[in-house]
Amino acid sequence: MHINEIKQKWIEFLKSERRVSNNTIESYERDIDIFLHFLKNTANIKEINSNTLETIDISTFRSFITTLARQNKSNVSIARNISALKNFFKFMQQNEIANNQSIQILHSPKIPKKLSKSINSIDIMKLLDCFNEIIKDKWQAKRDIALFTLIYGCGLRISEALSLNYTDINDNDDVIKIKGKGNKERIVPILPIIKEKINDYLKIAPFNFRTHDPLFRGSRGARLTARVAERDIETARNYIGLPKTTTPHSLRHSFATHLLANGTDLRTIQELLGHSSLSTTQLYTKVDMGQIIENYKKAHPHAK
Repeated sequence: MHINEIKQKWIEFLKSERRVSNNTIESYERDIDIFLHFLKNTANIKEINSNTLETIDISTFRSFITTLARQNKSNVSIARNISALKNFFKFMQQNEIANNQSIQILHSPKIPKKLSKSINSIDIMKLLDCFNEIIKDKWQAKRDIALFTLIYGCGLRISEALSLNYTDINDNDDVIKIKGKGNKERIVPILPIIKEKINDYLKIAPFNFRTHDPLFRGSRGARLTARVAERDIETARNYIGLPKTTTPHSLRHSFATHLLANGTDLRTIQELLGHSSLSTTQLYTKVDMGQIIENYKKAHPHAK
C-alpha cells in the first residue's frame, strides 16, 4: 500500500474513531511528513509504502531524532514527533498494514514540567469587558464574552467549548455534559452568569439556531475555530496590557487555581477539569509561594 493511501486511512481513523481535534491532526500529519522527508532525503528510501515502512530499523528512527536535535528542535517538539510516529505505526499494526516493533524502543526526551500562568480575577473581568470596545460587530463581541466566560467559569479546554452545540446548554439545567480528551465525558456545573452571557449572545447573533448547530459560530455561520478565538483574546490582552501568557488555556488554569485558593479539594478540581491523573491536577493548581507564605502568616498563632 502506498504511503499516501496509508496516511489518508490513518487521518480518517483519527477523525472518526478517535475524534481527535483538527489542530492535533494537522500537527500529527506535519510530523509524519517531516519523517517521510527524512526517509527520502537522508535515509535514501525513495519508494515509501507498507513494505518499506515495515523494514525501518531502530537506528534509522534514532538517526531521525538526532537530525531533529541538530536542527535545534525543542524536546517538546521531538516528543510530539515521536508520539505521532508511534500512533501512526500502531495504527498500521492494528489494521494489518505494516508491523514494525522497532518504533516502540524509541524513548521520548524528558520534558520539564511547566506551570501555566493564572490570571487574577480583576484582570479576567477587564479582559471580558473589553470585547465590547475592541470588536466592531456587537454579536461577535457578545459571542467572545460568552465563550471566555464559559471557559473560565467551567474550566473547559478551548476545543471542548467550541465543540458544544446549541442545545448542549439548557436554561433548565445546572450542569452541562462535556466530551473531553479521549472521548471521555464529564459533568460540569454551569453558573447562572454563564448562561446569561450565552443568552445575550444568542439573542443578537444573526443566525437561526437549530438542534445540532454549533453554539459558537464564526462570521459566516460555521463553527468558530480555535485560531479565531485565540486571535481575539490576543487582541484583547494587548488592548489592556496583559502578558502573552493570557490565553484561553490560562483561563482554564485560572479556574483551577482560584477554586484551590478558595478551599476546593484537589479531587473535585480533578473531576471538573477532566484529568485522568491527580498529578496533572497538582501541576495545574500550584499556588504561588508568596500566597502560601501570606496564608501561613495569617493562620499560624506564632505569626500573629
